[in-house]
Amino acid sequence: MSARDAIFSAIGRALGQPADPAAIRAEADALLSEPERVRPRLPEGDLVTLFEAAVKRLPPGASSERLASLGDVPAACARRLAALGIAPTLKIQPLPDLERLDWPAAGLAASVEVDDRVSVSLVERGIAETASLVLRSGPEMAILDAFLPLHHIAVLRAGDIVAYLEDAVAGADLARSRNLVVVTGPSGTTDIEGSLVIGVHGPATLHILLVED
Repeated sequence: MSARDAIFSAIGRALGQPADPAAIRAEADALLSEPERVRPRLPEGDLVTLFEAAVKRLPPGASSERLASLGDVPAACARRLAALGIAPTLKIQPLPDLERLDWPAAGLAASVEVDDRVSVSLVERGIAETASLVLRSGPEMAILDAFLPLHHIAVLRAGDIVAYLEDAVAGADLARSRNLVVVTGPSGTTDIEGSLVIGVHGPATLHILLVED
């Protein structure tokens, strides 16, 4: 008997009747076909506003600001580094949309080190329900850039915000990258006494630049 068969057999015994894998799959498919039955209804409002509200519910260290265009990103990053008291150097994800920006005009220098104190990434999707960010690994995205730096700046286009996690991965070709990472706020952990510690397993701060163009 395979491990799968053993699990279904145990479920059947617990239910007092033989488990039918086909029936279980049909029930799961039915839930997925009617997601409104299993997920909360979002408040009224546009997705950007809902995303911003969700950011405010995240642990300390999470923040966001709106920008009119992608061209405003370097100046916003410079302000962020100044507020943190950090030298104007950061790791920039090597995507054309970010590399073509005028970083020197904002007084910023690029670094090639993955474990520098600050990195800036262009994320694939934002999820309004939880203020989560979806990042995909690839030749232009070293996924560790979202984990190793002490501070992470994420650039998110307003048009890339969706309502729910299911919307972010629906129809996604998961075979085109090694992994898909969902980041929700800064890194945090809680011990058995309930003491929250930020920045243990990843960035201590996450600042999201919401670009409206």
